[in-house]
Amino acid sequence: MIPRRRAVCDNEPVFELSVGQIVAEKYRIDGVIGTGGMGVVVAATHIELDQRVAIKFLREASPEALARFQREARLLVRLKNAHVARVIDVGSLEDDTPYIVMEHLDGEDLSFVVAKSSRLPVEVAVDYILEASEAVAEAHAMGMVHRDLKPANLFLARGAGGTTSIKVLDFGISKILDDRSTGSNSGPRGGDLTSEGVALGSPGYMSPEQMTSARDVDERSDIFSLGALLYRLVTGQTAFKGNSPVSILASMAIDGLTPVRSLASDVPEGFADVVERCLAQDKAARYATVAHVAEALAPFASRRGRTSIEQIHATMNVGTAPSPMRSRPSLASVSTTRSTRPVARGLLLTLVVAAITVLVGATVLRALHKPQDPTEPSPSGNER
Repeated sequence: MIPRRRAVCDNEPVFELSVGQIVAEKYRIDGVIGTGGMGVVVAATHIELDQRVAIKFLREASPEALARFQREARLLVRLKNAHVARVIDVGSLEDDTPYIVMEHLDGEDLSFVVAKSSRLPVEVAVDYILEASEAVAEAHAMGMVHRDLKPANLFLARGAGGTTSIKVLDFGISKILDDRSTGSNSGPRGGDLTSEGVALGSPGYMSPEQMTSARDVDERSDIFSLGALLYRLVTGQTAFKGNSPVSILASMAIDGLTPVRSLASDVPEGFADVVERCLAQDKAARYATVAHVAEALAPFASRRGRTSIEQIHATMNVGTAPSPMRSRPSLASVSTTRSTRPVARGLLLTLVVAAITVLVGATVLRALHKPQDPTEPSPSGNER
């Protein structure tokens, strides 16, 4: 039995879905694919076309959930990249339960992939993330931040002839940064449905600023999530331990990030630098755009991955992607050196602060032991 939707003002079920049922006079429900906090996704068949589809129904009936669901449908229609599930139809059931009909995907999401193979080869992981980054780049170009990039939302779809392709799922909690995706004049915050101070997303893949307030994020929060995904795929572990935003923030502050090569010594050092820069706790220290991340990953991608890089550059209008024959792209060689790694910067800052403290302390001690001339200014700087 498929979970039932409940009415806005009471707790009585008002509509029930079951296998074999016909909805919207044209779709036959075949079974449940997955359920989430706000929605349930079912496999279905278009009766007249004999076409398999996936239908996402809204389970939660609050006005905010409805607004998010409707906005997700509008955004998905605008995203044209091949690495986003294609929207076929939208509508509502008899009780006004909204739904989105999408292409049916055969395969499994990356949470199942990593469960079977705790670690993936670097080239495979990079290609997966670059394909996902194609979709993310288009979203960013339209003024959207996904805010929930995690293994379960990256679907490894099987195509004809055994080919595979990553599809980015669930833009339900995405944030609109400006009016590029809607054509409205609502301003930078006009499209955001998140209250100030609310944390949305999945622990383990959320940036520090997103865990503090999901409303106050930009594209660099998705870049953190891409780094967290790469870290998980190649090391077999999450970047920061914890089951809640509070515990993960504590882990970040106390334990810090375990270097990639400490867990996977066989990965290239340059690749580890890229991942660790994506995971910088200070968002100003991360890559500025997905195009920068893609360029930095170029040396570790296959030919297929480099095709994704070219698409990302074209989408974000940043010029031609670097030649695959180059041993290291210029941005990667400049921006992922050890001197710019967060750990190194933190150590350098600590040493500078310590040195300043010693100098100030020595100056104060000399001042305290020096006999003061009555005609000299007082330590406060005021004349006696």
